Amino acid sequence: MKEFIKDLLASGDGTSSKRFSALITLFNVIILAWISTLNSATGVVPEYIFNGLLFVIGGGLGLTVIEKIFAKK
Repeated sequence: MKEFIKDLLASGDGTSSKRFSALITLFNVIILAWISTLNSATGVVPEYIFNGLLFVIGGGLGLTVIEKIFAKK
């Protein structure tokens, strides 16, 4: 598991700060969604938290992938 986390956070030249911050934010949004689901009367995740989760995944993690694809060699 430790090796998996190292590979996840590391790139060829070191740790990706964007990927790390996106993962930390993603975990926080998941925890907030879980808490708000438990506290809601209907038991459904509020739409704004779901949209925030999608933006974190698409923005934070997607930009890192796009940057690697179009990086100058």
